[in-house]
Amino acid sequence: MRTLRLFSLSLLLCLLTSLPPAFSQNPPTDAAEISRTLLYLAPSSVQTPPSASPAIVFSIPGFNYEFTPPAAWKVSPNEEAPDSDTTRESRKKRKFTLAGVDYTLAGSSDDDRATLTLFRSGASEPVASAVLWSRDQLVAPWLPIAQQQKKTLTAAALQQDLEVADPYAYAAELSGDSLWVAVGHSTGESEYGLGSLVRFDLKEGKSAVFQPAELATCAVTHLLLLAPDSILLASRRQDEGAIRPCQGLARFQPSTGKFEKLPAAGTLLENSVVTQLHGPDPVWVSTDRGICKSPASAAFSWTCWRVVPSVHVEDEVTVFNKPGEKAGSDLPPGDYEVLWANAAFFEIVTQDSYDAWLRADDFQDLSNRNFDTEPWKLLNTSTGFAPVRPLAKPNAKTLEEGTLLYRAPLEKRPADPGAPAGWVKVRIRAGWIERADFQITPRILPFELPAAPEPEPALPPGASSTPPVPKHPIAKPPAKP
Repeated sequence: MRTLRLFSLSLLLCLLTSLPPAFSQNPPTDAAEISRTLLYLAPSSVQTPPSASPAIVFSIPGFNYEFTPPAAWKVSPNEEAPDSDTTRESRKKRKFTLAGVDYTLAGSSDDDRATLTLFRSGASEPVASAVLWSRDQLVAPWLPIAQQQKKTLTAAALQQDLEVADPYAYAAELSGDSLWVAVGHSTGESEYGLGSLVRFDLKEGKSAVFQPAELATCAVTHLLLLAPDSILLASRRQDEGAIRPCQGLARFQPSTGKFEKLPAAGTLLENSVVTQLHGPDPVWVSTDRGICKSPASAAFSWTCWRVVPSVHVEDEVTVFNKPGEKAGSDLPPGDYEVLWANAAFFEIVTQDSYDAWLRADDFQDLSNRNFDTEPWKLLNTSTGFAPVRPLAKPNAKTLEEGTLLYRAPLEKRPADPGAPAGWVKVRIRAGWIERADFQITPRILPFELPAAPEPEPALPPGASSTPPVPKHPIAKPPAKP
Protein backbone atom coordinates (compact mmCIF):
# COMPACT_ATOMS: atom_id res chain seq x y z
CA MET A 1 0.00 0.00 0.00
CA ARG A 2 2.85 2.40 0.85
CA THR A 3 4.48 1.69 -2.53
CA LEU A 4 1.20 2.40 -4.28
CA ARG A 5 0.79 5.74 -2.46
CA LEU A 6 4.34 6.80 -3.36
CA PHE A 7 3.77 5.81 -7.00
CA SER A 8 0.49 7.77 -7.08
CA LEU A 9 2.16 10.89 -5.67
CA SER A 10 5.01 10.61 -8.16
CA LEU A 11 2.55 10.24 -11.03
CA LEU A 12 0.61 13.28 -9.80
CA LEU A 13 3.77 15.41 -9.66
CA CYS A 14 4.74 14.32 -13.17
CA LEU A 15 1.31 15.23 -14.51
CA LEU A 16 1.36 18.60 -12.77
CA THR A 17 4.73 19.58 -14.19
CA SER A 18 3.43 18.89 -17.72
CA LEU A 19 0.40 21.14 -17.33
CA PRO A 20 0.30 24.76 -18.55
CA PRO A 21 1.30 27.15 -15.74
CA ALA A 22 -2.13 28.78 -15.38
CA PHE A 23 -3.82 25.48 -14.57
CA SER A 24 -1.05 24.06 -12.41
CA GLN A 25 -1.27 27.10 -10.13
CA ASN A 26 -4.43 25.49 -8.80
CA PRO A 27 -3.83 21.73 -9.23
CA PRO A 28 -6.16 18.95 -8.06
CA THR A 29 -4.47 18.51 -4.70
CA ASP A 30 -4.89 19.99 -1.23
CA ALA A 31 -2.81 23.14 -1.61
CA ALA A 32 -4.10 24.49 1.71
CA GLU A 33 -2.53 21.57 3.56
CA ILE A 34 0.71 21.96 1.62
CA SER A 35 0.84 25.68 2.39
CA ARG A 36 0.15 25.13 6.07
CA THR A 37 2.98 22.62 6.32
CA LEU A 38 5.52 24.76 4.46
CA LEU A 39 4.54 28.33 5.37
CA TYR A 40 3.30 28.31 8.98
CA LEU A 41 6.60 29.02 10.75
CA ALA A 42 5.48 30.30 14.16
CA PRO A 43 7.77 29.17 17.03
CA SER A 44 6.37 26.20 18.93
CA SER A 45 8.96 26.23 21.73
CA VAL A 46 11.47 28.60 23.32
CA GLN A 47 14.48 28.03 25.53
CA THR A 48 17.55 29.75 26.93
CA PRO A 49 20.76 27.81 26.25
CA PRO A 50 22.22 26.22 29.42
CA SER A 51 25.52 28.10 29.06
CA ALA A 52 26.15 31.64 30.22
CA SER A 53 25.31 32.87 26.71
CA PRO A 54 22.66 35.62 26.56
CA ALA A 55 21.19 33.93 23.48
CA ILE A 56 17.61 32.72 23.27
CA VAL A 57 16.40 30.01 20.88
CA PHE A 58 12.94 29.67 19.36
CA SER A 59 12.19 26.42 17.53
CA ILE A 60 9.83 24.97 14.97
CA PRO A 61 9.92 21.53 13.39
CA GLY A 62 12.93 21.77 11.09
CA PHE A 63 14.51 25.06 12.20
CA ASN A 64 15.91 27.00 15.16
CA TYR A 65 15.76 30.81 15.39
CA GLU A 66 18.62 31.93 17.65
CA PHE A 67 18.86 35.52 18.86
CA THR A 68 22.08 36.97 20.22
CA PRO A 69 22.00 40.53 21.64
CA PRO A 70 21.80 43.21 20.59
CA ALA A 71 19.92 42.21 17.42
CA ALA A 72 21.51 39.28 15.58
CA TRP A 73 19.36 36.41 14.32
CA LYS A 74 20.62 33.07 13.04
CA VAL A 75 18.40 30.47 11.36
CA SER A 76 19.74 26.91 11.43
CA PRO A 77 18.36 23.43 10.70
CA ASN A 78 16.76 21.57 13.60
CA GLU A 79 16.69 17.82 13.17
CA GLU A 80 14.56 17.16 16.25
CA ALA A 81 11.07 18.61 16.08
CA PRO A 82 9.92 20.12 19.40
CA ASP A 83 7.11 18.35 21.20
CA SER A 84 4.01 20.34 20.36
CA ASP A 85 1.77 18.35 22.77
CA THR A 86 -1.36 19.47 20.94
CA THR A 87 -3.57 16.38 20.87
CA ARG A 88 -6.93 16.40 22.60
CA GLU A 89 -5.94 13.73 25.13
CA SER A 90 -2.56 15.31 25.98
CA ARG A 91 -4.31 18.57 26.82
CA LYS A 92 -6.86 16.84 29.05
CA LYS A 93 -4.05 15.14 30.99
CA ARG A 94 -0.94 17.34 31.01
CA LYS A 95 2.37 16.51 32.70
CA PHE A 96 4.84 19.08 34.01
CA THR A 97 8.16 18.97 35.80
CA LEU A 98 8.60 22.03 37.98
CA ALA A 99 11.43 22.53 40.48
CA GLY A 100 12.38 18.88 40.02
CA VAL A 101 8.91 17.57 40.90
CA ASP A 102 6.60 15.82 38.43
CA TYR A 103 2.97 16.92 38.32
CA THR A 104 -0.06 15.89 36.29
CA LEU A 105 -3.03 18.14 35.55
CA ALA A 106 -6.14 16.15 34.66
CA GLY A 107 -9.24 17.79 33.24
CA SER A 108 -12.68 16.21 33.24
CA SER A 109 -16.32 17.15 32.71
CA ASP A 110 -19.80 15.71 33.11
CA ASP A 111 -23.25 16.99 32.17
CA ASP A 112 -23.13 19.78 34.73
CA ARG A 113 -19.56 20.96 35.40
CA ALA A 114 -15.88 20.83 34.50
CA THR A 115 -13.04 20.12 36.94
CA LEU A 116 -9.25 20.42 36.90
CA THR A 117 -7.31 18.24 39.35
CA LEU A 118 -3.59 18.45 40.24
CA PHE A 119 -1.64 15.30 41.12
CA ARG A 120 1.93 15.03 42.42
CA SER A 121 3.89 12.04 41.09
CA GLY A 122 3.95 9.18 43.59
CA ALA A 123 1.23 10.62 45.84
CA SER A 124 -1.96 8.63 46.49
CA GLU A 125 -4.21 11.69 46.81
CA PRO A 126 -4.49 14.77 44.57
CA VAL A 127 -2.89 18.03 45.69
CA ALA A 128 -6.08 19.97 44.98
CA SER A 129 -9.07 20.17 42.65
CA ALA A 130 -10.85 23.16 41.12
CA VAL A 131 -14.38 23.41 39.70
CA LEU A 132 -13.96 25.62 36.63
CA TRP A 133 -17.42 26.11 35.14
CA SER A 134 -20.95 24.80 35.35
CA ARG A 135 -23.66 24.51 32.73
CA ASP A 136 -25.52 27.54 34.12
CA GLN A 137 -22.37 29.73 34.02
CA LEU A 138 -21.81 29.13 30.32
CA VAL A 139 -25.08 30.54 28.99
CA ALA A 140 -24.64 34.30 29.49
CA PRO A 141 -21.21 34.81 27.87
CA TRP A 142 -21.77 32.37 25.00
CA LEU A 143 -25.35 33.20 24.01
CA PRO A 144 -24.47 36.25 21.83
CA ILE A 145 -21.87 34.20 19.97
CA ALA A 146 -24.18 31.21 19.50
CA GLN A 147 -26.88 33.56 18.19
CA GLN A 148 -24.58 34.60 15.37
CA GLN A 149 -25.22 31.15 13.92
CA LYS A 150 -28.84 30.86 15.04
CA LYS A 151 -30.54 34.21 15.65
CA THR A 152 -33.66 32.71 17.24
CA LEU A 153 -31.70 30.79 19.89
CA THR A 154 -32.87 31.51 23.45
CA ALA A 155 -30.94 31.28 26.70
CA ALA A 156 -33.18 28.42 27.85
CA ALA A 157 -32.54 26.47 24.66
CA LEU A 158 -28.80 26.99 24.87
CA GLN A 159 -28.75 25.96 28.53
CA GLN A 160 -30.55 22.76 27.59
CA ASP A 161 -28.54 21.85 24.48
CA LEU A 162 -24.95 22.91 25.21
CA GLU A 163 -22.20 20.44 26.04
CA VAL A 164 -19.96 21.19 29.04
CA ALA A 165 -16.47 21.25 27.53
CA ASP A 166 -13.44 19.46 28.90
CA PRO A 167 -10.83 21.81 30.41
CA TYR A 168 -7.43 21.98 28.72
CA ALA A 169 -4.30 22.94 30.68
CA TYR A 170 -2.17 24.87 28.18
CA ALA A 171 0.62 26.23 30.39
CA ALA A 172 1.78 26.21 34.02
CA GLU A 173 4.30 28.25 36.00
CA LEU A 174 5.55 27.88 39.57
CA SER A 175 5.90 30.84 41.94
CA GLY A 176 6.82 29.96 45.52
CA ASP A 177 4.15 27.58 46.78
CA SER A 178 1.72 28.53 44.01
CA LEU A 179 1.27 26.75 40.69
CA TRP A 180 -0.48 28.97 38.12
CA VAL A 181 -2.26 27.28 35.21
CA ALA A 182 -3.63 28.75 31.95
CA VAL A 183 -6.84 26.99 30.97
CA GLY A 184 -8.87 26.68 27.78
CA HIS A 185 -11.42 24.08 26.72
CA SER A 186 -12.31 21.48 24.12
CA THR A 187 -14.06 22.71 20.99
CA GLY A 188 -16.31 19.96 19.74
CA GLU A 189 -19.80 20.65 18.44
CA SER A 190 -21.77 22.79 20.94
CA GLU A 191 -18.98 22.47 23.55
CA TYR A 192 -18.43 25.57 25.71
CA GLY A 193 -16.09 26.54 28.54
CA LEU A 194 -14.66 29.68 30.13
CA GLY A 195 -11.17 31.14 29.75
CA SER A 196 -9.62 30.64 33.17
CA LEU A 197 -6.53 31.15 35.28
CA VAL A 198 -6.14 28.71 38.20
CA ARG A 199 -3.85 28.95 41.23
CA PHE A 200 -3.07 25.78 43.13
CA ASP A 201 -1.59 26.30 46.60
CA LEU A 202 0.84 23.39 46.88
CA LYS A 203 1.39 23.88 50.59
CA GLU A 204 -2.21 24.28 51.71
CA GLY A 205 -3.76 21.99 49.08
CA LYS A 206 -6.25 24.64 47.95
CA SER A 207 -7.23 26.15 44.63
CA ALA A 208 -8.57 29.48 43.35
CA VAL A 209 -10.13 30.17 39.95
CA PHE A 210 -9.90 33.56 38.19
CA GLN A 211 -12.16 34.26 35.22
CA PRO A 212 -11.99 37.86 33.90
CA ALA A 213 -15.15 38.66 31.96
CA GLU A 214 -13.03 39.79 29.01
CA LEU A 215 -11.62 36.26 28.65
CA ALA A 216 -14.87 34.33 29.10
CA THR A 217 -15.10 33.15 25.48
CA CYS A 218 -11.32 32.87 24.99
CA ALA A 219 -8.86 30.10 25.71
CA VAL A 220 -6.05 31.26 28.01
CA THR A 221 -3.07 29.61 26.32
CA HIS A 222 0.02 31.21 27.90
CA LEU A 223 1.01 32.97 31.09
CA LEU A 224 4.13 34.73 32.35
CA LEU A 225 4.63 35.89 35.95
CA LEU A 226 5.99 39.44 35.81
CA ALA A 227 5.71 40.07 39.56
CA PRO A 228 3.95 38.40 42.52
CA ASP A 229 0.70 40.17 41.63
CA SER A 230 1.15 40.81 37.90
CA ILE A 231 0.63 38.12 35.27
CA LEU A 232 0.93 38.44 31.50
CA LEU A 233 -1.73 36.36 29.73
CA ALA A 234 -2.18 35.35 26.10
CA SER A 235 -5.48 34.15 24.68
CA ARG A 236 -7.16 33.07 21.48
CA ARG A 237 -10.67 32.23 20.33
CA GLN A 238 -11.25 28.56 19.56
CA ASP A 239 -14.17 27.24 17.60
CA GLU A 240 -14.75 23.82 16.15
CA GLY A 241 -11.98 23.37 13.60
CA ALA A 242 -10.73 26.97 13.70
CA ILE A 243 -8.73 29.43 15.80
CA ARG A 244 -8.49 33.22 15.69
CA PRO A 245 -7.26 36.10 17.88
CA CYS A 246 -9.27 36.88 21.00
CA GLN A 247 -7.96 39.38 23.57
CA GLY A 248 -4.32 39.06 22.51
CA LEU A 249 -1.89 40.04 25.27
CA ALA A 250 -3.23 41.25 28.61
CA ARG A 251 -1.95 41.96 32.11
CA PHE A 252 -3.93 40.58 35.04
CA GLN A 253 -3.75 41.44 38.74
CA PRO A 254 -5.13 38.53 40.81
CA SER A 255 -5.51 40.47 44.07
CA THR A 256 -7.90 43.02 42.54
CA GLY A 257 -9.16 41.24 39.43
CA LYS A 258 -7.93 44.13 37.27
CA PHE A 259 -7.68 43.16 33.60
CA GLU A 260 -5.69 45.36 31.22
CA LYS A 261 -5.43 44.57 27.52
CA LEU A 262 -2.03 45.70 26.26
CA PRO A 263 -2.01 48.08 23.29
CA ALA A 264 -0.92 46.36 20.08
CA ALA A 265 -1.87 48.83 17.33
CA GLY A 266 0.99 49.44 14.94
CA THR A 267 2.98 46.42 16.14
CA LEU A 268 3.38 42.89 14.89
CA LEU A 269 1.23 41.79 17.85
CA GLU A 270 -1.88 43.36 16.32
CA ASN A 271 -4.45 40.77 15.18
CA SER A 272 -2.03 37.92 15.80
CA VAL A 273 -2.14 34.63 17.71
CA VAL A 274 0.46 34.23 20.46
CA THR A 275 2.42 30.96 20.36
CA GLN A 276 5.01 31.47 23.16
CA LEU A 277 5.78 33.74 26.15
CA HIS A 278 9.19 33.92 27.79
CA GLY A 279 10.66 36.23 30.42
CA PRO A 280 10.38 37.97 32.76
CA ASP A 281 13.01 40.53 31.64
CA PRO A 282 13.05 41.08 28.78
CA VAL A 283 9.61 39.81 27.82
CA TRP A 284 9.61 37.74 24.64
CA VAL A 285 6.42 37.08 22.68
CA SER A 286 6.25 34.88 19.61
CA THR A 287 3.19 34.92 17.37
CA ASP A 288 2.07 33.44 14.09
CA ARG A 289 3.60 36.49 12.38
CA GLY A 290 6.95 36.72 14.14
CA ILE A 291 8.75 37.53 17.39
CA CYS A 292 8.75 40.62 19.65
CA LYS A 293 10.66 41.64 22.78
CA SER A 294 10.31 44.42 25.31
CA PRO A 295 11.90 45.44 28.60
CA ALA A 296 9.73 44.40 31.55
CA SER A 297 8.31 47.78 32.52
CA ALA A 298 4.98 49.39 33.23
CA ALA A 299 4.73 50.51 29.59
CA PHE A 300 5.87 47.91 27.09
CA SER A 301 8.04 49.06 24.19
CA TRP A 302 8.14 46.39 21.52
CA THR A 303 10.86 45.60 19.01
CA CYS A 304 9.60 43.05 16.49
CA TRP A 305 10.84 40.81 13.68
CA ARG A 306 8.85 39.00 11.02
CA VAL A 307 9.35 35.33 10.30
CA VAL A 308 9.22 35.20 6.49
CA PRO A 309 8.94 31.94 4.50
CA SER A 310 11.33 32.46 1.60
CA VAL A 311 13.03 30.83 -1.34
CA HIS A 312 16.50 31.78 -2.56
CA VAL A 313 16.87 32.08 -6.35
CA GLU A 314 20.44 31.54 -7.57
CA ASP A 315 19.79 31.92 -11.30
CA GLU A 316 17.07 33.65 -13.28
CA VAL A 317 13.77 31.77 -13.40
CA THR A 318 10.48 32.47 -15.14
CA VAL A 319 7.71 34.03 -13.07
CA PHE A 320 4.17 33.88 -14.44
CA ASN A 321 2.28 37.00 -13.49
CA LYS A 322 0.24 38.33 -16.41
CA PRO A 323 -3.57 38.01 -16.30
CA GLY A 324 -5.41 37.08 -19.46
CA GLU A 325 -2.45 35.70 -21.36
CA LYS A 326 0.26 33.11 -20.99
CA ALA A 327 3.30 35.27 -20.34
CA GLY A 328 6.22 35.24 -17.98
CA SER A 329 9.20 37.37 -17.11
CA ASP A 330 12.73 36.59 -16.01
CA LEU A 331 12.95 36.79 -12.22
CA PRO A 332 16.42 37.96 -11.11
CA PRO A 333 18.37 36.13 -8.38
CA GLY A 334 17.50 36.98 -4.78
CA ASP A 335 15.33 36.04 -1.79
CA TYR A 336 11.56 36.01 -2.30
CA GLU A 337 8.72 35.72 0.20
CA VAL A 338 6.37 32.79 -0.46
CA LEU A 339 2.61 33.39 -0.04
CA TRP A 340 1.15 30.07 -1.17
CA ALA A 341 2.28 26.66 -2.31
CA ASN A 342 0.97 23.65 -4.15
CA ALA A 343 2.55 20.48 -5.47
CA ALA A 344 4.06 22.22 -8.52
CA PHE A 345 4.30 25.99 -7.90
CA PHE A 346 5.14 28.66 -5.31
CA GLU A 347 3.36 32.00 -5.25
CA ILE A 348 5.93 34.67 -4.39
CA VAL A 349 6.10 38.42 -3.77
CA THR A 350 7.75 40.22 -6.70
CA GLN A 351 9.33 43.65 -7.11
CA ASP A 352 7.66 44.42 -10.43
CA SER A 353 3.90 44.70 -10.76
CA TYR A 354 0.96 44.51 -13.12
CA ASP A 355 -2.49 46.04 -13.08
CA ALA A 356 -5.72 44.05 -13.28
CA TRP A 357 -9.43 44.34 -12.54
CA LEU A 358 -11.75 42.87 -9.89
CA ARG A 359 -15.46 43.19 -9.35
CA ALA A 360 -16.13 45.78 -6.65
CA ASP A 361 -17.98 43.32 -4.40
CA ASP A 362 -15.10 40.82 -4.69
CA PHE A 363 -12.60 43.54 -3.81
CA GLN A 364 -14.69 44.57 -0.79
CA ASP A 365 -14.90 40.98 0.40
CA LEU A 366 -11.14 40.56 0.06
CA SER A 367 -10.54 43.84 1.89
CA ASN A 368 -12.72 42.70 4.80
CA ARG A 369 -10.63 39.51 5.04
CA ASN A 370 -7.40 41.51 4.83
CA PHE A 371 -6.53 39.46 1.75
CA ASP A 372 -6.01 36.41 3.94
CA THR A 373 -2.50 37.55 4.81
CA GLU A 374 -2.56 36.56 8.50
CA PRO A 375 -0.46 33.39 8.95
CA TRP A 376 -2.80 31.97 11.61
CA LYS A 377 -5.39 31.50 8.87
CA LEU A 378 -3.14 28.82 7.40
CA LEU A 379 -4.13 26.67 10.39
CA ASN A 380 -7.81 26.90 9.47
CA THR A 381 -7.64 24.82 6.31
CA SER A 382 -11.20 23.54 6.80
CA THR A 383 -12.54 27.00 5.94
CA GLY A 384 -10.89 26.89 2.52
CA PHE A 385 -8.97 29.52 0.58
CA ALA A 386 -10.72 31.00 -2.44
CA PRO A 387 -8.35 32.33 -5.09
CA VAL A 388 -8.37 35.91 -6.35
CA ARG A 389 -8.98 35.82 -10.12
CA PRO A 390 -7.74 39.11 -11.58
CA LEU A 391 -9.06 40.00 -15.03
CA ALA A 392 -7.23 41.77 -17.82
CA LYS A 393 -10.25 44.06 -18.36
CA PRO A 394 -13.71 44.61 -16.87
CA ASN A 395 -16.46 42.21 -17.90
CA ALA A 396 -13.98 39.68 -19.24
CA LYS A 397 -15.99 36.51 -19.74
CA THR A 398 -13.23 33.95 -19.37
CA LEU A 399 -9.67 33.81 -18.18
CA GLU A 400 -8.31 30.71 -19.83
CA GLU A 401 -4.70 31.34 -18.90
CA GLY A 402 -3.66 33.74 -16.17
CA THR A 403 -2.63 34.22 -12.61
CA LEU A 404 -4.54 33.01 -9.59
CA LEU A 405 -3.73 34.75 -6.32
CA TYR A 406 -3.82 33.57 -2.72
CA ARG A 407 -3.08 35.77 0.33
CA ALA A 408 -1.66 38.50 -1.94
CA PRO A 409 -1.99 42.19 -0.96
CA LEU A 410 -3.82 44.24 -3.59
CA GLU A 411 -3.18 47.97 -4.11
CA LYS A 412 -6.25 49.90 -5.22
CA ARG A 413 -5.48 52.14 -8.21
CA PRO A 414 -7.33 55.01 -9.91
CA ALA A 415 -9.71 53.66 -12.52
CA ASP A 416 -9.41 54.69 -16.16
CA PRO A 417 -11.89 57.36 -17.28
CA GLY A 418 -14.93 55.71 -18.73
CA ALA A 419 -14.37 52.43 -16.86
CA PRO A 420 -17.67 50.64 -16.19
CA ALA A 421 -19.21 50.97 -12.76
CA GLY A 422 -18.82 48.10 -10.32
CA TRP A 423 -15.15 47.39 -11.09
CA VAL A 424 -11.96 48.16 -9.17
CA LYS A 425 -8.49 48.44 -10.65
CA VAL A 426 -5.72 46.88 -8.56
CA ARG A 427 -1.96 46.66 -8.73
CA ILE A 428 -0.44 43.26 -7.95
CA ARG A 429 3.11 42.43 -6.91
CA ALA A 430 3.01 38.65 -6.94
CA GLY A 431 3.60 35.80 -9.33
CA TRP A 432 4.21 32.07 -9.59
CA ILE A 433 7.41 30.09 -10.08
CA GLU A 434 7.78 26.37 -10.58
CA ARG A 435 8.85 24.68 -7.35
CA ALA A 436 11.62 22.65 -8.99
CA ASP A 437 14.31 22.19 -6.33
CA PHE A 438 13.49 25.33 -4.31
CA GLN A 439 13.27 24.86 -0.55
CA ILE A 440 11.37 27.04 1.93
CA THR A 441 13.69 28.64 4.49
CA PRO A 442 12.59 31.10 7.20
CA ARG A 443 14.14 34.57 7.23
CA ILE A 444 13.98 36.83 10.33
CA LEU A 445 13.46 40.43 9.18
CA PRO A 446 12.76 43.66 11.12
CA PHE A 447 9.05 44.41 11.28
CA GLU A 448 7.99 47.62 9.62
CA LEU A 449 4.51 48.90 8.92
CA PRO A 450 3.78 48.72 5.18
CA ALA A 451 4.05 52.06 3.49
CA ALA A 452 0.82 53.45 2.07
CA PRO A 453 0.83 53.44 -1.74
CA GLU A 454 1.54 56.84 -3.22
CA PRO A 455 -1.53 58.42 -4.85
CA GLU A 456 -1.28 58.86 -8.58
CA PRO A 457 -2.09 62.22 -10.19
CA ALA A 458 -5.48 62.56 -11.82
CA LEU A 459 -5.52 61.46 -15.43
CA PRO A 460 -6.65 63.77 -18.22
CA PRO A 461 -9.80 62.75 -20.11
CA GLY A 462 -9.13 59.87 -22.47
CA ALA A 463 -5.82 58.91 -20.89
CA SER A 464 -5.12 55.42 -19.60
CA SER A 465 -3.18 54.47 -16.50
CA THR A 466 -0.45 51.88 -17.05
CA PRO A 467 1.82 50.05 -14.62
CA PRO A 468 5.50 50.98 -14.42
CA VAL A 469 7.89 49.28 -16.80
CA PRO A 470 8.99 45.98 -15.22
CA LYS A 471 12.54 45.81 -13.93
CA HIS A 472 13.08 42.78 -16.12
CA PRO A 473 11.78 42.10 -19.66
CA ILE A 474 8.76 39.96 -20.38
CA ALA A 475 9.85 36.62 -21.78
CA LYS A 476 7.86 34.21 -23.90
CA PRO A 477 6.77 31.19 -21.87
CA PRO A 478 7.29 27.61 -23.00
CA ALA A 479 4.92 26.35 -25.66
CA LYS A 480 1.68 24.82 -24.41
CA PRO A 481 1.94 21.02 -24.37
